[in-house]
Amino acid sequence: MLLLFAVPSSALDLFTLWREPVIPLQIRPGDRVDYNRTTLSGGQREVDLLRVQCVGEVGEAGARSWLLELLPLAETGGGLEPVAGEGVQLQISERLLGRQGNLADLVERVVRWDGGQPTVLTPADWREDPLVLATLQSEFVPQTCERADSSVRVVAGHELRCDQYVLSAADTQRVRLPRATLEQITEWQISCAVNGEVPFLGLVYAAERTRSLSRLEPPSARFTSPAPGLRVETMELVGYGEDAQAWLGEPLAGPPGG
Repeated sequence: MLLLFAVPSSALDLFTLWREPVIPLQIRPGDRVDYNRTTLSGGQREVDLLRVQCVGEVGEAGARSWLLELLPLAETGGGLEPVAGEGVQLQISERLLGRQGNLADLVERVVRWDGGQPTVLTPADWREDPLVLATLQSEFVPQTCERADSSVRVVAGHELRCDQYVLSAADTQRVRLPRATLEQITEWQISCAVNGEVPFLGLVYAAERTRSLSRLEPPSARFTSPAPGLRVETMELVGYGEDAQAWLGEPLAGPPGG
């Protein structure tokens, strides 16, 4: 029963805050952002590096789409480099700038590259792909948004003065049992630092804390509530620019996948 209320395996991603009017939103061919992402959950720590870049446009005015590449990165002697033959090509509608609707509905085509071989993904496929989820999984709808003091952060030798916000939400789900009601209370809080010079959503730093608590009403001596769950995910900008170049070969070959 408690699996019904499990905290999602991943939440924070590049477009989590795409609908928030206080967050900058801009995409241009050549834009590139590199992030160090860390997840702390259940005593485990996971770290990875991800590049999101815009390598072109297709279509005409009013019906354009951006061509994005999502690339896992590895540290080399020369800095961060995409992993050869790995990544995702993504075509997403510029209707994103309207900040309305469902993000998944704006995804027009997805091609997964594995070992240098491309595969067009259906919507069912890409919704399960870890690299796609790292960019497009969640659509956070805050109930409160508070502005914090501005800060200065240094990224790749650039001093960036950042606006800072704290966004929060909570949700309670209930399942009726024969003699009681099982409640799951989930609280989310995202703290972020943004700067309009940074492509996409201007994210210089973001941290999401997800706390979950289960309880039975009325309490029962036969039911032991699990310990509260806590998950912390962070994204830290480690590089950005307007120098993106296509990495995965011919873009978006094959029939649409969504």
